Amino acid sequence: MSGQNPKHDVFLSFRGEDTRDNFTSHLYAELCRKKIETFIDNKLGRGEEISPTLHRAIKESTVYVVILSEHYASSTWCLDELTEILKCKEIYGREVIPVFYKVDPSNVRHQRQSYADDLVKHQQRFGSKVDAWKAALTQVAGLSGWDSHVTRPESTLVTKIVKDILKKLNRCLLSYYEGMTGIDTHIEQIQSLLLLESPAVRIIGIWGMGGIGKTTIASAAFGKLALQFSSNNIVLNVQQEIEKAGLDHVKSKYLSKLLEEDIRSSECNFSFDPRLKETKVLLVFDDVKDSDQLKDLIGSHSNFGQGSRIIVTSRDKQVLVNANADEIYEVRGMDHQDSLELFCLFAFKQNHPIESYVSLVERFLDYAKGLPLALKVLGSLLYGKTKEVWDSQLQKLKKLPDLKIFRLLKLSYDGLDDEQKDIFLDIACFYRGELENAVAQILDYCGFSARVGMDVLKDRCLISILEGKIWMHDLIQEMGHETVRLQCVNDPGKRSRLWKSNDIYDVLSKNKGKGTDAIQCIFLNTKEIKKVQLHDETFKKMHNLRMIRIKSYNSNGNDSNVTFDAFRFPDHLKFLFWEAFPQKSLQQNFFCRENLVILEMIRSNLEQLWEQDQVLPSLKKLNLSNSMMLQGLPDLYNLCPNIEDVILSGCISLIHVYSSSFLNNLNRLCLDGCSKLESVMIRSNILSRSSGLVALHGCHNLKILLY
Repeated sequence: MSGQNPKHDVFLSFRGEDTRDNFTSHLYAELCRKKIETFIDNKLGRGEEISPTLHRAIKESTVYVVILSEHYASSTWCLDELTEILKCKEIYGREVIPVFYKVDPSNVRHQRQSYADDLVKHQQRFGSKVDAWKAALTQVAGLSGWDSHVTRPESTLVTKIVKDILKKLNRCLLSYYEGMTGIDTHIEQIQSLLLLESPAVRIIGIWGMGGIGKTTIASAAFGKLALQFSSNNIVLNVQQEIEKAGLDHVKSKYLSKLLEEDIRSSECNFSFDPRLKETKVLLVFDDVKDSDQLKDLIGSHSNFGQGSRIIVTSRDKQVLVNANADEIYEVRGMDHQDSLELFCLFAFKQNHPIESYVSLVERFLDYAKGLPLALKVLGSLLYGKTKEVWDSQLQKLKKLPDLKIFRLLKLSYDGLDDEQKDIFLDIACFYRGELENAVAQILDYCGFSARVGMDVLKDRCLISILEGKIWMHDLIQEMGHETVRLQCVNDPGKRSRLWKSNDIYDVLSKNKGKGTDAIQCIFLNTKEIKKVQLHDETFKKMHNLRMIRIKSYNSNGNDSNVTFDAFRFPDHLKFLFWEAFPQKSLQQNFFCRENLVILEMIRSNLEQLWEQDQVLPSLKKLNLSNSMMLQGLPDLYNLCPNIEDVILSGCISLIHVYSSSFLNNLNRLCLDGCSKLESVMIRSNILSRSSGLVALHGCHNLKILLY
């Protein structure tokens, strides 16, 4: 599928007054239950033209569901949405599902009855634009869809629409993988090993070196087979997910998907859930490195219903053997013809070489040795370059006695400019698997042109976007890690980024002031580090520190592994994240007030931000969510004039939020779960702004809401 990288599975187009509180809400709830990523615009007040946010959401969606209700055509917003949707269908080949909700499809197609009346009202003001809307209505009414008069009751209609969406999403996924060189042969062989007709439960391993294509093959097989099973789920980057969130979290997440209900980590015990044994499931676990962890995740064959299939990818064959895999499929390097086609797709945007480049192409194929990742990265690096540049890159490769994947992949990194290198290293060290928009915001706040830089990384095959998250091949991430390590092999205090607990302990604790001005970012997990005390000497030489993140697993804020006296962070600091911060207020000179852009202290013990107000002219994001002791927020009107995001979700002791806190720049105000909140005043402009969001769910004591 070409065009924009889809971030949403489904985009819902509907007229709120007709269906928001009935059919659309039921359909949206079922889509959420099926874990289908759905964009729904819940703003009650709309302008006459759709916003840039809506334009972007439409372009970034895979399937469009257009709910054509009685007065859909009365909304110029809906009609513009529909026009944009059909444009994306034509340009990108996206799927459109019309739902004729309590209207006759022929009335939509020929604009009769209410559709005729509503369009007549638009004629005088919008003129020729009405003709385009009529054409769009005629086109959408001619597509295969669903009629509420035919498919009844509504619960059945909702169920069938969701099944239709799942089929279309599956087809889109398949079309994506079908374009990949040699993938069909791999899928056929995997299917033959799965023995799909057998009622027995089977575990199939996919084994091979890094970069050989295991994840691609497993994902493609999942896309083709998923709908043949009662329930299915794919878990990418298992090892990373376990390291980041814990094994119980990974287990509860995939169980929740299989059983279609929220399951807490503490409840993840297969022996107490007989429903799983009655369910035919398809499971994929990608990049498993520990056989004991795999056993904890899936237990034994008998834990799943008849006909279930589990696919596991690993670089380590012994992991698959220990998991009692019924068959192990070894992925070998690509043959010459497939290697040639894949390389040319990235180097020339066609499956064959330009004649004058043939000899150069053969020499690059010889270096890549059939490794798909190497072929893609080299091809992307060379696209649009002259033969002189190709030859120059070959000279660099000649210095290597054999193919060394790190140095080969690093060629693509070396071709980046300084800012792009910084963005790449930040993602490789800290943000793999995180939401693209959130990462882009942080990088923007650090002074980078994040979107431009990330687009370059995508073009070089250094990152990709899947379901709105940033993904990076593990070998590329390892190359990034090694690049940072090589900045100073023997002294982590002279490296730009620190994320390993031993390195951080060495810099922060062993020798006072060991850190240098090379350090830009520190991400500290207190669960993994020995006891460390922070003081003025700790950060004395870190003049270029721009980000620090202290993540705690201690729920009460009393983290015994990190203690501190009065100290000050370096003046250059822009992003301060300290989870479970233990004190009741911040020190007066904790950081440079002029430079801080993001302040996040979730689950803190804060009762107030400061004992005396401080002006933070650059602050754009304040996140104090789940700080249960927080009693008040200072008047941000004069203190933080450029604030954009204020997140106070779960601050259960918060009672009042004052109107002067919120300025024209504010995009998001989250107060959901503030159960004692009695009054809040919100300026109306935050609601009318395209990106504005106010969350008040769970504010049960709210008595005053002024606009």
